[in-house]
Amino acid sequence: MQNSHRPESVTKFCLICLLLATLAGLTTNLSAQSVTGSWDITMDFGGRPMYATLTIAKNSDGSYAGQWGSTDLSNVKFEADKLTFDIVRTMGDREFTTNYTATLAGDKLNITFSTPQGELQATGARAKPLAPAVGVWDLKFNIRDREMTARTVVSQKPDGALDAQWVADYGESTVTKVTYENDTLTINRKIKIQDQEFESTFTAKVNGNDLTGALQTAMGEIPVTGARFGADLIGNWELTTESEFGPRTQNLRVLPDLSGRYEFFGSEMPIELKLQDNQVTFQIVFGTGDRTFEMNFSGKLDGKTMTGEMVTSRGTNKVTGKKILSAGSAVGSWEFTRVSDRGTFTSILKINPDKTATYSMRENETPVDELTIDGNQVAFKVTRSFNDRQFTMEFKGQVDGDTLKGLWITERGEREVEAKRKTD
Repeated sequence: MQNSHRPESVTKFCLICLLLATLAGLTTNLSAQSVTGSWDITMDFGGRPMYATLTIAKNSDGSYAGQWGSTDLSNVKFEADKLTFDIVRTMGDREFTTNYTATLAGDKLNITFSTPQGELQATGARAKPLAPAVGVWDLKFNIRDREMTARTVVSQKPDGALDAQWVADYGESTVTKVTYENDTLTINRKIKIQDQEFESTFTAKVNGNDLTGALQTAMGEIPVTGARFGADLIGNWELTTESEFGPRTQNLRVLPDLSGRYEFFGSEMPIELKLQDNQVTFQIVFGTGDRTFEMNFSGKLDGKTMTGEMVTSRGTNKVTGKKILSAGSAVGSWEFTRVSDRGTFTSILKINPDKTATYSMRENETPVDELTIDGNQVAFKVTRSFNDRQFTMEFKGQVDGDTLKGLWITERGEREVEAKRKTD
């Protein structure tokens, strides 16, 4: 009897071992993948909070790469929930290296890094994408024959929940609830005009920098249109300051609610920007302990350029700025269309936030190799099979808003192509 059950027992044992091995492999893979993406870093510097943005990507060969702010990482390794990397910085003729060690615990990173002043600690949390509704919106609508205006400022809390303020030239508004689902922004509020109180619901579709919706009130439905305030200023900027030591370039990141981060020697300082008639101003305060320093910027916005001055206790320096397209602008799905004598063919390139990508044609999805994103420049390779034969296609191009233009390069030559961003 026992012998008759041995094959079954052996089979069960093998299946259990196979299952455990598979689960172990999945766990390892998930762990390896979990470090990729963007991380919001918080650290203490002399009693003052400092910030940074850490981005980790996994290459097609299994190695890792990344950036700390605008600085490339070197020697990036991730194994058994331990992330290590180096940052090499230069100051004048001097070059120094900082070593970083981070432990991954769920959606948190505990970071230790060495500096000439000793070891410092930092923490990281996964960056939450901003809802497209976040921003400052100028609204227009008509009540009877009178044109009305209002401004609503939609912000996002660290946990991802939305909040809003509503300012109009009539009454006092208290926002009670804000949601954003399926491209639709909904703001519930209570309004007080003199001794009267009533409720209103604002619902609008968000389409880039425009809003189209309506106010639901006791008087019925009132159509509303809206435009994003400060659209030209929002984004990433490269600011170059002229000084007696030569030009110095820093990055400025402006968020849709006109808050921002100014990168200064590897750290990001939070700032609040003011915009009026194309005049941009912001202040930077930094220091250690009781010692503080101020930098005040005032400049003029002109499309994708900015000119102004940075004023410090040491004097005034000229600043020029240009808007740069972040790597995140390439993230999304892009549709290529080719018309030939045999008909119209489409293919889809999908670029993920962790800088991995896939290319799909005729329902066949292929992982993308050697993907690089540098500003608005995009390059990658795709290896496909046809009739037992493999061939490689190489793409080189650039993002321009919702268009990706470039060249397909194969052994047969080059072909100009253009893809449109898919919004569905």
